[in-house]
This record gives sequence, structure tokens and C-alpha cells, in this order.
Amino acid sequence: MKKDRKVIIMDSVKSKNKKIQVNVNRKLAAKAENIMDEIGLNPTVVINALYKEIVATGKIPLSFSLTKEQRAELELRDAVKDIPVHRVKSKKDLEEFFDDES
Repeated sequence: MKKDRKVIIMDSVKSKNKKIQVNVNRKLAAKAENIMDEIGLNPTVVINALYKEIVATGKIPLSFSLTKEQRAELELRDAVKDIPVHRVKSKKDLEEFFDDES
């Protein structure tokens, strides 16, 4: 009997939420989600907060943000992510790295 009650409660909670699907450019989404992650949020929290603010104020707010330092660090990480990394494990590797003309 308890199992049935739990299922009913779960169904009741589930029906309170509406699933929203949107199409977002992949690169834009990745960059936005990196910022959300830095702030400690996820897309669901941000969207719920956005909807609550719209209802409370009648406006569409854009108030989530990084500090200047966090944004600079994130942009730096994004800029250097495609730079190849050369692992130097020995003196020979170091010499080859500096002798390489490519």
C-alpha cells in the first residue's frame, strides 16, 4: 500500500512541473553553461529564476553575471584550450622542443 502512495505522490509532484525544450546554438550553450557553472548554477535553476522574476516584475531580467576577474579567467581558458601542449619528460625532449622549427 505504501508503494502505491509513493507513486501517487511522485506523479503529483511530477505534474506540477512543465518540461520546456528550446533550440540553442551549441557553442553559445556551452559558453553560457560554463558561466553558469562558475557561478554555481545550472540551466534549470537559471530558467526557473528567470520565470519567477518575469512573473514578479513583469520584465525580462538579465542579472546573472561573473565578476570581471572570473570572466577574464574563463575567456583565457577558452582562448588557450586549443593550444597544443608539449610534454617534456627528459633533457632530450627539451632540446627537441627548442630545436623544432615548426
